[in-house]
Amino acid sequence: MKSIIIVIICLISSTTFAQSNFEKSMGQAMGLWQSGETQKATALLERISQVEKDNWIPAYYQAMVFTTASFKEKNKETQAKYIQSAEDILNSTAQDNNPEWLILRAMNKTALMITDPMTKGRELSPIIIALYKKALALAPNNPRAVLGLAEFQMNAKKYFNQDTRKECEDVKKALSLFNEQKVSIPFAPSWGKDRAEQLLKECN
Repeated sequence: MKSIIIVIICLISSTTFAQSNFEKSMGQAMGLWQSGETQKATALLERISQVEKDNWIPAYYQAMVFTTASFKEKNKETQAKYIQSAEDILNSTAQDNNPEWLILRAMNKTALMITDPMTKGRELSPIIIALYKKALALAPNNPRAVLGLAEFQMNAKKYFNQDTRKECEDVKKALSLFNEQKVSIPFAPSWGKDRAEQLLKECN
């Protein structure tokens, strides 16, 4: 998970170009995230959200920073706080038909599940899969939805020592979709290609 976090940050940073106060502030927040300043990054993203009330992207990244931080956090209490903070943000805005929002919801549920997979797996696995499938229903060619579902199901099958060839084919499809994706909105999610490449190596 650490590698995917680095990839997300690098992708965002490389495409950052300050042309407005929004883009300048978002660039600062991404820089804080890249430096590991979770609290400062989320605080700045919250301030941007309060100004950009009709723009879902700052809140998306605020929840993303909390979620990705939770995967790395060793302190259980802090980890739970990060997961809940992301959940609160994701519940605070009506984005039920936004595939990127649904994908992030699935990631945050995954973060919660792996805190205690034996206890929470049975309850949360169907919810996570349903979130990815809804994102795919809304955006069949969203590479992060294809990749996220494939990786989640691949990990589950590996746990039970099952065949993952179908999921590997889905990762190939995701990689093809990443190569075709075009991002025209500043800071719109575009991460995931390097993760697909890494997973595909594990398939071979």
